[in-house]
Amino acid sequence: MDRNDPTVSDRLRIYRPKYLPILGAVALVAVGVSLLGALLSNGEGESDTPSVTVLYEVEGDATSATVTILERNLGVQLFLRRPRGVVVTPVGRRVLADARRLLSGVTDLQNAAREAHESMSGSLVIGCYSTLSPIVLPPVIAAFAERHPDVDLTFVEGSQGYLREQLRSGELDLAVLYHYDSELFAVSAELVRTRLVHSPPYVLLPADHRLTVRSALSLRELQPEPMILFDLPPGGEYFRSLFVAEGLEPTVRFRTTSFEMVRALVARGLGYSVLSQRTKITSSYEQREFVTRPLSGDHGGLDIDIVQLRDAQPTLRADAFIQQCHESVEPLFQS
Repeated sequence: MDRNDPTVSDRLRIYRPKYLPILGAVALVAVGVSLLGALLSNGEGESDTPSVTVLYEVEGDATSATVTILERNLGVQLFLRRPRGVVVTPVGRRVLADARRLLSGVTDLQNAAREAHESMSGSLVIGCYSTLSPIVLPPVIAAFAERHPDVDLTFVEGSQGYLREQLRSGELDLAVLYHYDSELFAVSAELVRTRLVHSPPYVLLPADHRLTVRSALSLRELQPEPMILFDLPPGGEYFRSLFVAEGLEPTVRFRTTSFEMVRALVARGLGYSVLSQRTKITSSYEQREFVTRPLSGDHGGLDIDIVQLRDAQPTLRADAFIQQCHESVEPLFQS
């Protein structure tokens, strides 16, 4: 992860690997506190309180062993063993009093964690493939913010590989990505995807190009023409793979990682391009026109997915964002 990248959230994400030792310590404390909590009510009566005997007899060797571990870790004797139970020592009484306060703090921690998971407030960090973000995110964010104003929503843009790494490291809750069927580009097994829409490839041509008279174009017709290759990973390899699958190699003139640069160069008559992403705008920043044509043949196309870690328990905030994506994104890609 590039810590100098200004788009990366600085929020503390407790499930990142660097925080696992802390979580492990909390888990161990919770186990010990759980036992102390069970003993609290038994350690406050007289030294021969029947409930102490019942606890010892019911739990047997397991409780005895755990108490021994606690005593060893604390360096004090909490209980005196008796044939029919245990007796709390004076030091043990003081420790149990402190344990009650500690147990209260752990309960507060549990409640806070549960509230953070179930609440419709708090942070939500979304990743989005760079060329998709200006088309997909604005309508989704606008509708989501209106419905859930208490959610602190932020987003990160980047390439497919960068966003997947951000998901794995816990920097992102969700990411909107293209889905590539090829094993070279496939989403890894640790990530799970939810399909939003399907986007087939198409051809982008200068407005005065001779091939605009055709209603659809084949890759073989395009192969000798100069190509403007959209090369934001893994886009470049994907578009090239369409040609390779037919035994062809595109004649690449320029490469760029900018979607708008592709459109600007095509509008200037410097070549054609093959793209998957569509917009309602049919001119470049210079107000120069270009035209689109379907790509003939069966090329499958790409799904646009929302992706999350397979083993992550989604929060209500994440579920609500996924639902909003379904409602807002599909109309954007309807003909």
